[in-house]
Amino acid sequence: MVKTVIFGGSFDPVHKGHEEIINNLADRFDEVIVVPTSVSPFKQGGSAASGKLRLEMLRVCSFKANVTVSDYEINKQGCSYSIDTVRHFYNENKQLYFAIGSEGARSVDRWKCSDELKKLCKFYVIKRPGYDEGTLSEEFLQADFCGQDVSSSEVKVAVAMGKIGGLVSKEVEQIILQNGLYTDYVKFTRAYKTFGLKAERIEHTYRTTLEGIKLAKRYDVDVADATVALLLHDIGKYVTPKMMDEMGIPIPECENLPLSCRHAEYGAAICEHYFKLKPSIVEAVRTHTTCNLNMDKLAEIVALADYVEPGRNFGGLEIIRQAACVSLSLAMELMLKNTLEYLTAQNIEIAPITERVYRYYLEINKRDKKNGTN
Repeated sequence: MVKTVIFGGSFDPVHKGHEEIINNLADRFDEVIVVPTSVSPFKQGGSAASGKLRLEMLRVCSFKANVTVSDYEINKQGCSYSIDTVRHFYNENKQLYFAIGSEGARSVDRWKCSDELKKLCKFYVIKRPGYDEGTLSEEFLQADFCGQDVSSSEVKVAVAMGKIGGLVSKEVEQIILQNGLYTDYVKFTRAYKTFGLKAERIEHTYRTTLEGIKLAKRYDVDVADATVALLLHDIGKYVTPKMMDEMGIPIPECENLPLSCRHAEYGAAICEHYFKLKPSIVEAVRTHTTCNLNMDKLAEIVALADYVEPGRNFGGLEIIRQAACVSLSLAMELMLKNTLEYLTAQNIEIAPITERVYRYYLEINKRDKKNGTN
């Protein structure tokens, strides 16, 4: 019996992580069918690239001979449900598998006709570094390889930062650049010059954004919102009240804050009045340095990503990075504790709210530990 695996996705764009997964599948199955979606039911905003261009990008990739790129869902149009695709390719002479990532394994029961889907095919789960899919039930098979820790969301940030090389093949990069794809975030990175962001701060922002995207995916936070907040979290770093006044941006009242924390307030004002962004993004930028009570997950992610991005290297970071993979509230507690201990040791002024927030998370985590939820 022919072992056939279906690997679907938006592939918007296809990156080197996808290529590696597809060629690994080709080594383990008789046939690999790559199916770009028309519109995913979980991504109703649609794709940045047309179906035609996504097919073109897939077809210029260096896949092995037993890999087929299917235009079934693109031609079908409308919302792409896995059950329809599996029914289309089902054949009694084939053992059908459906390849999904660690994140996808958590949501299969919410898919359309999931019970029928489990009867028609076996799920083949490809672990992604940093994701714990937990104990797999009988309908899941664990792949004996991991996918790269890269996503299409990160490629879109790399385009805005002028760093796409290395994340996609040269052929795919050419299609992206020739067609002006994935420019959603360019207006934010172009503003770095307007607000005087220095080169080293831009590099830090890039690393922070990639780190935050991973956290957003882990904790089911809107990736687009997280990306914008992360790209702009330090936009006020070198801004002065005079500059803001000249640009018609209201100057926030933050004289009560330490000088090192005021850039977050300036950045929030820029987000609100210059870019006219939604309140949740503004608040995430405002609180990423001092933190605040009752932060939502977006704000927690921006604060944590800023703190643990891979360019940072100081005591206590590894345990905070590990905690961030398990619990946002625990990671926040550890981050704030580490920050307060450092500032105290260096005799650096501490924003009063930061101490209050630390005690807040300490109490939350004590309660959750007692209740067995953390």
